[in-house]
Amino acid sequence: MLQDRVILVVGGSTGIGRATAIACGQAGAIVVVGARDHAKAEEVATEAASAGAARTLALPVDVRSSDEVDAFVSKATDTFGRLDGAVNNAGIEGRMAPMHDLTDADYAEIMDVNARGVFFAMRAEIAAMGAAGGAIVNVGSVGSFTGLVGQSVYAASKHAVWALTRSAAVENAGRGIRINMIAPAGTETPMLHRVLQGNVEAMRSAARMHPIGRFGTPEESAAAIVWLLSDASSFVCGQSIGVDGGYSATLGFNPQAALAD
Repeated sequence: MLQDRVILVVGGSTGIGRATAIACGQAGAIVVVGARDHAKAEEVATEAASAGAARTLALPVDVRSSDEVDAFVSKATDTFGRLDGAVNNAGIEGRMAPMHDLTDADYAEIMDVNARGVFFAMRAEIAAMGAAGGAIVNVGSVGSFTGLVGQSVYAASKHAVWALTRSAAVENAGRGIRINMIAPAGTETPMLHRVLQGNVEAMRSAARMHPIGRFGTPEESAAAIVWLLSDASSFVCGQSIGVDGGYSATLGFNPQAALAD
């Protein structure tokens, strides 16, 4: 499905990013894993290789730095000669609190990673793809479309990811670069466990808020991402794919309500 295509996975050390790197490996891609934790990126690159990746490379990258992002993309393209696809997954949930209790530092921390980081990454990736074209998938959230109690800045950052996705998609579609987003709901990742504070009852309650009756898995999100990177989605551009167990058809997932349930 992605045989010998050079695919970058930014934020590939854990959760959906890790699952995506491995799934790209299973699809035969050349997988470049980028993360702040270089050791973890190397572990995931090894897993991707074991899954069937044509080649792998692990590189450190902090998406808060445009210089680091540019260097990451340049190193990947210098090594493999081109860039065919990219997945922008780096993100943090930040501190959960009512908006009036959040600080300037809380705002900056989340927006620097979740919004500016995606902007830095897409800017470098689009430039690297150039006239050859390619596909980019950003990892948004159901919070890209709704308000989230106690997570106002996180939701704002994911709204920004959706706006960046659409704008870049219409700018670059004519150049053969397709840009889309997935919008997961509750997914079994370390971030979900942090948000719900490891509370077993809260986890059960939150899972029931999804019409399917459970959380998603990182592998389910990864499968959607691989499809969006592949030629099977060749006429899909500027779209958001909800990998959400029916969540977006409901009133929404409220983690604080789940904790109080």
